[in-house]
Amino acid sequence: MFKKLRNRIIVITMAVTTAILVLSGVLIMVFSSTTRPEPKPQMEPDFSMPNPALYGDQELQDFIEKDRKEGSERLLITLLCVGAIIELVTFLIIYYTSQKIVEPVRDSYEKQKLFIANASHELKTPLAIIQANIEALDVDKDDEKWKSNIENEIGHANKLVLDLLQLARMDAGSIEKNTSEKIDLKEEIKKRIEMFKPKFKGNITLKSTTDDSIFMLPKQDILQSLDILLDNATKYGNKKVSITLNKNSIAIANDGATIPKEDLEKVFDRFYQTDKTKDGSGLGLAIAKALCEQNKWDIRCESNKTITRFTITFSH
Repeated sequence: MFKKLRNRIIVITMAVTTAILVLSGVLIMVFSSTTRPEPKPQMEPDFSMPNPALYGDQELQDFIEKDRKEGSERLLITLLCVGAIIELVTFLIIYYTSQKIVEPVRDSYEKQKLFIANASHELKTPLAIIQANIEALDVDKDDEKWKSNIENEIGHANKLVLDLLQLARMDAGSIEKNTSEKIDLKEEIKKRIEMFKPKFKGNITLKSTTDDSIFMLPKQDILQSLDILLDNATKYGNKKVSITLNKNSIAIANDGATIPKEDLEKVFDRFYQTDKTKDGSGLGLAIAKALCEQNKWDIRCESNKTITRFTITFSH
């Protein structure tokens, strides 16, 4: 990420410098070819000029044009050499300074990742103990609803902590990439549809455009991504969620609210939620994107007035 930021700084700076040098060179060439200073009286003879008495007007004119052409060529070469030197010096300066610019940001980001990982790890144990003690309580029927509320909130807190811990580990590269294995994606999707049906009032449909539903994929990663996208679709969908399995992609769509165009990229940001009234931490899609990036899959979101669709594209 920081390498991309540094490269972007270098590219933008070099592009601006190049544009300025090119524009300056063009202006110099234009003015040098159109502006002709008046000749000044010379105290000494100019031996570079031929004697007008020995040459005709046309020969003299040809000599002047040739001299101008050679002068323009020398000027152009000089401008190119100077421009190349300036570009090289600018690149070296920007390469060094961009490292210094990015360094504090990288250090802050690394500290933030370390804090999240440590905090998540430390919170996991007390939450598990609290949940175990709540489950062990023997309460009256009148107090059962309070116990249920506490269990639900502890469950949400546990999920948030585990999601943060997973993201922190993925950022740190401490999670090994899962190996690919044969998986019947069509059958796995059907199982997930049955799991999500009770929490969705509308219809969940599956359409397959390929006869071969056997894929070589990291099973845990693709199923976790599917769970996240299905959870998101059933949460925001109204009456319909559709899953389309293609030769090299999966698309999950719902008929929920339209995501504004300017927010389409933000949906994969951590803690970002288009609808704040819905339950959730805003980490699910961030984890799905991280899983896709880890496996070199492409994930994208598109939304219009009738449908919102998330598509994962991978190699078959």
